[in-house]
Amino acid sequence: MKRFKMNENANGLSTNYNNASILDCEYQERDDYFAVRNSAIMADYSHYGIVKVYGDEAWRLLNPLVSADISSIRDEQLLYTFFLDENGEIISDAYVVCDNESYILISEWLSSDKLCQLVNNVLVDKKNSKENFQIDEVISLGCEWRTICLEGPYSWEVLSEIFGMDIIGLPLHEYMYVDENIIMRVGKHGEYCYYIMGLEEKLVKIWEDISQLTDKYDLRIGGIDYLRDVRLENPCWEPCVYDSFSRCPIELQMQWAISYDKDDFIGKNAIEMRAEIGVSKRIVGAKIMGKHGKGISLGDRVFYKEEDIGSVVNIGFSHTLKCYIARVFLKYKYSYVGIDDYIIKSKDGDVSFVTSSIPFINNLSSIVNPTEDSYLKK
Repeated sequence: MKRFKMNENANGLSTNYNNASILDCEYQERDDYFAVRNSAIMADYSHYGIVKVYGDEAWRLLNPLVSADISSIRDEQLLYTFFLDENGEIISDAYVVCDNESYILISEWLSSDKLCQLVNNVLVDKKNSKENFQIDEVISLGCEWRTICLEGPYSWEVLSEIFGMDIIGLPLHEYMYVDENIIMRVGKHGEYCYYIMGLEEKLVKIWEDISQLTDKYDLRIGGIDYLRDVRLENPCWEPCVYDSFSRCPIELQMQWAISYDKDDFIGKNAIEMRAEIGVSKRIVGAKIMGKHGKGISLGDRVFYKEEDIGSVVNIGFSHTLKCYIARVFLKYKYSYVGIDDYIIKSKDGDVSFVTSSIPFINNLSSIVNPTEDSYLKK
């Protein structure tokens, strides 16, 4: 098993395979995938942007910036949310962490500098409108802090050996401090997932300690390429996937991350109007019949009889389902699950599929009980 060291920059875990062949890389990615689905994987997530906003009224400044209601969380809690533009389109997703009298913004797709810019733009707008916010400081932590991700149905058990049994009782979207490091329980992919954030010198030691448990728990230490396969089955916001098709949370069926009943936020009027009028298309899952999915390409058209009803957004092979699965954008009146008489026109000919709900799989994490189960007793 390969061992990695955390980088000196914030570009994520090194994936230097010592000139390994493409096939070797494919085996690495496959093994990483099975680790996150069956045991645990550790990866360097230091590509995340991190910003801390200090001040008695930080929540009043940030609440109009995001789609979820920050006032709904207290200290040691966090929430998942979107940054929207004025048209109600997704800029990025993010976590907002309530940390005593400050808030931490964490984004996978925005750098720390970009996050600072978003916050400061709102602060300038409020000052120009004569609103007075008691904001002490907006600090980018991307150059100082690092983030380790531990994910998989038994990741909690691995961490309990390092940080103690309190990890087991940490609820989803809450966090705890351990030696000035923040341990958050998140989960974009349906698995137990923990982010460990803190200063680099402290996280290097934690990385080394966790690495000693690789053999005991079949823990993989890998890069972030496994996310491609995991997110195929448990989709989340990915600009690289959706940018060519839509950034509308309603069309993407991600409106659950929006608090329509809170006070004004950027994009609220546009997204409310979109919800009232309705959308013309919507994304759904597709399970490909037979073994013809390999010939499907992004953008391939979907037909019902002779009518063009949509296009392919994403396609890949599910190691769990042992078939090709896809996401397709369909005209709204056709976007229902369990339909088996649509076809995709691919380079290999017409391909049949069944529309499916998303996510595609039932994760092992949904049935593992930390108070009763153990990877060591499987």
